[in-house]
Amino acid sequence: MSEWLIAILIGAAIGLALGVKIARDSNAKQPVRGGALAQVFHYLACAGLSGMLPFIITGIIVGLPFLKLFGTAVGFLAITGAFLLIHAGAERPSLPVAH
Repeated sequence: MSEWLIAILIGAAIGLALGVKIARDSNAKQPVRGGALAQVFHYLACAGLSGMLPFIITGIIVGLPFLKLFGTAVGFLAITGAFLLIHAGAERPSLPVAH
């Protein structure tokens, strides 16, 4: 298994574990009202964002080249942004409209 794949798997595993706590804390402050789809993408966005730092740390430890490390970190951010856009699309119809 390549070092890059090991770093991705470690970052994703830690992100998925930490994402549960971050999503739960976020829901306590401001609940997600968009239903199950919005909840799932909210959790995935939390997991993606919290998995980026463990990936970077693991990548530095295993000796990944800078461009591979930086490119994959930007990929984590892009995926997180896509999850947030889908979450916002599912959340929008359920928000109250101000008159």
